[in-house]
Amino acid sequence: MAIYVLLDSLKRQRHVRATILALTAALCTLSSPTSVGAASSFTDVDILNFALNLECLEAEFYSWVAYGEGVYTVNSTLVGIGSNLTASSSGGTARNSSTFSATAVAIATEIAENEIAHVRHLRTALTAAGATPVACPSLALSPAIFTAAATAAVSALNATIATNTSTTAFNPYSSEAAFYLGAYIFEDVGVTAYKGAVKVLQSQVYATVAAGIEAVEAGHAAIIRYQLYQIASSDTGLYLNTGTAITFETAVTAINALRDALGGTSSSSVESPLTRTPTAVTGVTTASSGPDLFAADANSVAYTRIPKQVLDIVYFGSYATPGGFMPQGITGNTDVDNINGTVTTDSCSSSGALSASSLSAFVPLLVASIAVVCGVLYY
Repeated sequence: MAIYVLLDSLKRQRHVRATILALTAALCTLSSPTSVGAASSFTDVDILNFALNLECLEAEFYSWVAYGEGVYTVNSTLVGIGSNLTASSSGGTARNSSTFSATAVAIATEIAENEIAHVRHLRTALTAAGATPVACPSLALSPAIFTAAATAAVSALNATIATNTSTTAFNPYSSEAAFYLGAYIFEDVGVTAYKGAVKVLQSQVYATVAAGIEAVEAGHAAIIRYQLYQIASSDTGLYLNTGTAITFETAVTAINALRDALGGTSSSSVESPLTRTPTAVTGVTTASSGPDLFAADANSVAYTRIPKQVLDIVYFGSYATPGGFMPQGITGNTDVDNINGTVTTDSCSSSGALSASSLSAFVPLLVASIAVVCGVLYY
């Protein structure tokens, strides 16, 4: 009889130990802060705030084209508290109405509405989670900035833009064709940036927000690509130093080369050309060439860029030195160097404290576990 009592006691102790171990593991998971790449200080909130900076940039550009005014004038609350973005600080200008078709205006207007909605949505999502959305950064969107980008793009093709080119020669507000080319600079970058964000976000709620926005951004990119394909052989009004006119297709190729060079992806491009040759299908006649609407890899999956690659492009140089479209850099956490696209979780020995959301998830588990332990002991 004593043997049976002993065995029963050991059995109950094993149940208790197993329950305690499971409870400890759960506590570790909930209490340990998650990090992206090697930067434990860069959180999901920082990543969405990084995206908010990019949305401010796009919203400002499209607002000028669509409405003739910037985001601050459209709705001053959207720029955030303490933003340096004012009614005219970005240098954007109203479009030349005489050179924009009704279709171009409609495209610019819908994209402007989308980008403004993205700014609002990100602010709402962050606030709802108890986080603080960052203010929109200082932006530079004058014709001079776009001309500087065009000059750098031509250089990426190992060519030189005509020396007599005006410093404001590439003006995306001057015609619908120039607008499409200006928009092209942003759209593919936005898609790849969100792809990178979705890959590393820990919160399913935040990942859902990012994935939803990425889908719409991909639509923007596709429509801009199609419009450029329609005018691929037309001249941009810019010339090489040799006197050769730069066509829109050449301009797109140059922008692709520049983005690859700045982002360090020249050896393994994350860009797609304006024109593609369809895959041959036996017994089916296909077009010899057509528009390449979607910037995607061989598996038709969107390319990925990590934050510092995005900033290399937006800053016209290095993520470490603000410039280009964001002369004072992004707002929020600028520690993007270690965000490398991989996800790591700190060990249980980490000193992270339980957040309110983690605690609320942990309490029911604790109660249930105590009930199990008590039940085993009572039995």
